[in-house]
Amino acid sequence: MPIYNFNPRNVQVSSAGAVPDMRSDIEKEFSQLSLFNHDKPDLGYAETMAEELINLSGAWVTVFKKIPKGDNEDKEVWDEDADPLYTSGSDIKAYIKVDTVSYEYTRWGIDNPLKLKIIFSRAAILRKFADKLIVLGDVIRVPYGAAFSMLAQEPRQFFFRVLNAYDSGNFMYRWLYYTAMTELLTGDKAIKIRHE
Repeated sequence: MPIYNFNPRNVQVSSAGAVPDMRSDIEKEFSQLSLFNHDKPDLGYAETMAEELINLSGAWVTVFKKIPKGDNEDKEVWDEDADPLYTSGSDIKAYIKVDTVSYEYTRWGIDNPLKLKIIFSRAAILRKFADKLIVLGDVIRVPYGAAFSMLAQEPRQFFFRVLNAYDSGNFMYRWLYYTAMTELLTGDKAIKIRHE
């Protein structure tokens, strides 16, 4: 029996037409094998393992959430608050991925833009900040480490501003991680963190 039948007289099945099936609509649409099923215990296990990985490999960071003033929600770049106010810090575990060190030679000297990718457990973020995830403009205090030894001779902590934040690590239509792209804040007094 041939695998392919090139007989042009055969009728092709249309994608728009229904294929005969003996199952009911409920059995077809809500199959036990469906990946999109939030009652599966695999999802809870995956979220637990993701948080455990962050707890084992991560470090304690402090997140300062930016407080919008009045109805200013910083919808556009020109709406950004020039004198932002932040909540008191909340400690949470995160994995810190340091980019390779790069120096830029500018007309004013050498510039060292340090950017970090800070990865959180999305479940832990939702428990900690229920109504609002980490967003653009928030500040994260990162502990001193070997990667920052070039910036300071004495141990201290560094503040990073969030440039972008997004969900990552999809498992069965559920995001497991929350990643924040950050840049180092300078020592300028104008952007010093002021608490609520």
